[in-house]
Amino acid sequence: MKTRNSIRAEINALYRNKVINWLSDSVKSKSVVDPVRIYLGAPTKDEDVLSNKDEFLAFCEDWHKELTAGKVDFIEKTYPEIGTIEVPIHLVFEKIEQIATWAGHLVEYHTAEMRLNTLQLKLPDLIDSGVENINYLTSLDEADFIRFVDVCRWLCQNRNSGVLIRQIPVRGVDTEWFESHRVLILNFLRDYLDLNPMRKDVLQLGLVPPTQPIRAIFLDNVLRSKVGGLRDVGIPIRELSKLDIKPRKVLLFDDLATALSIPDIPGVVILVLSSNIADICRIPWVARSQVTYISGIEMRSFAVINNIRVYIPNAVSLTLNKEVFDSNKDLWSFDDIEIQELNSSMALTVQESMLYNMLAAGVFGKRARIPQERMPLQQIFDLLEINYDSVEEEKPSVPERTSKVDLESLEKSIVKSSSVEEKPAEPPVEKVEGENDPFNNSILGEDNSTDVVESTASLPPALQNDPNDSK
Repeated sequence: MKTRNSIRAEINALYRNKVINWLSDSVKSKSVVDPVRIYLGAPTKDEDVLSNKDEFLAFCEDWHKELTAGKVDFIEKTYPEIGTIEVPIHLVFEKIEQIATWAGHLVEYHTAEMRLNTLQLKLPDLIDSGVENINYLTSLDEADFIRFVDVCRWLCQNRNSGVLIRQIPVRGVDTEWFESHRVLILNFLRDYLDLNPMRKDVLQLGLVPPTQPIRAIFLDNVLRSKVGGLRDVGIPIRELSKLDIKPRKVLLFDDLATALSIPDIPGVVILVLSSNIADICRIPWVARSQVTYISGIEMRSFAVINNIRVYIPNAVSLTLNKEVFDSNKDLWSFDDIEIQELNSSMALTVQESMLYNMLAAGVFGKRARIPQERMPLQQIFDLLEINYDSVEEEKPSVPERTSKVDLESLEKSIVKSSSVEEKPAEPPVEKVEGENDPFNNSILGEDNSTDVVESTASLPPALQNDPNDSK
């Protein structure tokens, strides 16, 4: 025998399971829901009634009291020792609002119904999506819901607007508001605009993100003359690609502070990588140069060099090898990301692949890595074969070293990473998701031949052209 309190959990479960269908029928077809009956568990045998007479009488009395919603179906029955009594059989609901009242969701139900009616009026083609996302739509306050509807309607009417979020003509909508509602907007418009469910960017909505400047550091006087004599420049990629320069080498760094610490080198430009690796690699003068990636040693670095090689297959990395990692054991940290599965299809050299697998397997300790800024500058200079005499004479912006340097021993112990000599696989390379724009088609490098920049200074050996390259 069910009491008013004990039946609420059953009604709540019923509401949660059926409310979406009820809302859909109510808004789309305006159909009336059939009455819902819930059996109250009245005993069917006289002996059960008599053995629990007090409980049975309390049960009948309880359901005779006034209800906040719905009604009770009774039947008259006569029992020995009790006489004739009205027995409650079913709790009956003729409207969904009555069920919502018992379940404690009447306000949410009315809100959902009103918001679906608004969608039916303003975006009738998206009513199914509204029903599917109704839990999220009802969580918005009224002002945000109106903005949401107006934004979605504008996006549907201007599918390839090419504007910034700031330019959407809806009052109260800015980039911060849009970002906080972006996932809901994408989910709501996904079927109607045929959006890719794996993508979370605004490009597929016809919007463009604000241009992010790339830090470019020009290490050569001739190259600096093309940018007004500036050494360190923050410039959008579109403008960067318009520069009429022909560097011998392009060094790609992850860390700005490390990049700024590199002294002048004839014919060299440093670019500090951002998330848009594809756009950087498509810059014509980058694609024609010899590209070298100088990074820390962490799992993401292998994904980055792989993605660089999607566009520039002969790009090399100087730091991603076991020799460099072993030489800095005191600088290891153990807070790298964890990968769920090794990617065997990445374009890595033998040494890179060996270190990648060892790091993933925890050979050096779980999640071991060396951030780029922690790597000694002297070691990076060694790998780039920078002349220490010239570094001291020109007084570049390199932090002072407190220890004395034995120049002769350093010259004899210059480290040449075998990764420079090893060529990555030539077939098309599969990009790694999460380190680059995953939505552009893979474009292999164009003309990677070297254009010579006249300079009176001599290049360090590691930055000169391979003697076997065609002139």
